[in-house]
Amino acid sequence: MAPTPGTQREDTTLDLLEREDNEVLRLFDELENADGSSVEERAAYGDEAKQLIRHISTREAALMDIIDSLAEFPDLIDLVERLDRYTHERRTLISHLEHMSRGVPGISLNTGQEFDAELAPLARIVRTEIDWELSRAIPLIRRLTDEETRHASLQGADHAAKHAPTNLNPDGPRWYDRAPVISRLITIYDRLRDYPRASRAARH
Repeated sequence: MAPTPGTQREDTTLDLLEREDNEVLRLFDELENADGSSVEERAAYGDEAKQLIRHISTREAALMDIIDSLAEFPDLIDLVERLDRYTHERRTLISHLEHMSRGVPGISLNTGQEFDAELAPLARIVRTEIDWELSRAIPLIRRLTDEETRHASLQGADHAAKHAPTNLNPDGPRWYDRAPVISRLITIYDRLRDYPRASRAARH
């Protein structure tokens, strides 16, 4: 159905991926430049680390939808295969970091465990992916598909963000991650439990 004149169409997971790519890059920069040892600085680091896990998981939900939805387009098959190239390795690292941070107050994130060291290999993979996505993949998808096709094929950005799990399966989305009602209930449950736990200001 065409939008009513004067109204704006809902963003898709392609728009969500672009937004989350930029936010993830910002958070990587913040975390890599954080070197303070005061209580306030350690708390700020922890909150940003928790936000990174939330945003990188939302980015993952957008990526999975784009990979699944656009695989049927012959002109995009090479691009989709590259988007999917490091899925297992990336999701394994995200899952590991999420488990490290689960239930740990942000101020204690680097106490007794090397969260920084574990974050570094994920940052290397994801930065390379994001650079390519922002400069090449996203513009190419927009050029090779029209707006009607994108809205017919891809999920809405709000839907994907609301259903994005933080606790990822390294092998790809589980069956219930694709079930709208169940996945939403799990996402709500995880965030109500603050999973991973963050300060109130970081829970958004």
